Amino acid sequence: MPQFIMTYHGGSKPATPEEGQAHMQRYMEWIGGLDAIVPQQPLKGSEVLGSKEITTMMGYSIINAPDMDAARAIAQSCPFLDMDDSAMQLSELMVMG
Repeated sequence: MPQFIMTYHGGSKPATPEEGQAHMQRYMEWIGGLDAIVPQQPLKGSEVLGSKEITTMMGYSIINAPDMDAARAIAQSCPFLDMDDSAMQLSELMVMG
């Protein structure tokens, strides 16, 4: 089955600890329902290098999905996208060799 990587970019910080806990609960319920190879992998200490302005990647997930349409539907249902200033990149992973 094809594998897809979803990279998380930006996203606002929760206004309160309660808001953060509610968001994390929605996210964990969402991620628990996926056929995920790497369910969630937050990043820390990231740097953007080069001359092109981009947003820092906050983390990623790798999932199985039958095709790009199915992967897109999964990605679009992610609670991460409910946050202000959030974006996600979805890419199919190439099998090398």
